[in-house]
Amino acid sequence: MSRPNVFADEPWDRAAEQMRIRSRFVGLHAGAKELGASVHELSPGSTGFHLHAHYGMEELFVVLSGRPTMRTAAGEEALEPGDVVSMPRGIDGLHTFTNRTDEPATVLAVSTMPVPEVVLYPELGKFGVATRNPFEPVAEGGDRGVLGLFDLPAEQ
Repeated sequence: MSRPNVFADEPWDRAAEQMRIRSRFVGLHAGAKELGASVHELSPGSTGFHLHAHYGMEELFVVLSGRPTMRTAAGEEALEPGDVVSMPRGIDGLHTFTNRTDEPATVLAVSTMPVPEVVLYPELGKFGVATRNPFEPVAEGGDRGVLGLFDLPAEQ
């Protein structure tokens, strides 16, 4: 069994250069199947992920270092190392994190891993759908499911 360390400067699994974020999927590397755990490093000036809400997933965030800003539907709040915040499923859990400081900020995200999952991106006018875990390989001839980003329907 692999034993990743949230403080290790190991290779990063994903980088979103435009948003100035890099991520390591420590839960996946530790062998977790039903819980997700990711370390996200927000570089100075990071705009963060797009504001979003998960309809299946509950998330818990722990600030490991730095001073990121959390943005929700209620507004913005500066966080400090050691702060723990949770986001419920649905629109009440709308959130993102940015980094307006001159130092990197590192956040540990722990979550349930529901399938299927729907994610709302209200500022983009989009929603995402995943009918399978995107991190698990699909067997040859297996169900590839639906993984996609779609336009929100016009208001009726």
